[in-house]
Amino acid sequence: MYLDRVKNQLIELKLARQDELVGCTRDEVRAIEQNLGISEPLAYQEFLLSMGCGAGKFLRGSDCFFDRLFQIQEWAIDLLQENNFPRSLPDDAFIFLMHQGYQFSFFRLSEGADPPTYSYCEGTDRTSFIKSHESFSEFLAAEVEIHAKYLMALANK
Repeated sequence: MYLDRVKNQLIELKLARQDELVGCTRDEVRAIEQNLGISEPLAYQEFLLSMGCGAGKFLRGSDCFFDRLFQIQEWAIDLLQENNFPRSLPDDAFIFLMHQGYQFSFFRLSEGADPPTYSYCEGTDRTSFIKSHESFSEFLAAEVEIHAKYLMALANK
């Protein structure tokens, strides 16, 4: 529903084969909600159920899959503290991706079924979080395009 385009692009662009899109079980999705005391937005639930445990080459190198979701919630807070960032995460923030320990993305649980995404990156002079995409599904679509361009550039070398 929210991610049909993203899943099709992953396969068409050869970023993942169908058998490499490994979703979480419904029990794993419930475990996230129960352990963190949250209700996940529908678009994010769709991500978890369709590719929450792996997606081929897509998002390789980033912590965003089920095996790291609990840790990245803490790692993001630690990163903000280490960098003396002047703001705290909103109370309803859910970190869904951390990249190489220096940047992360989150959405707010109160902002709908396909919420906007926000980001933080170490080493910038920003004093607030950046709204990076209008929706979680848009975030994923943009990441697919970035990965595809990168792989095309490598192939043309």
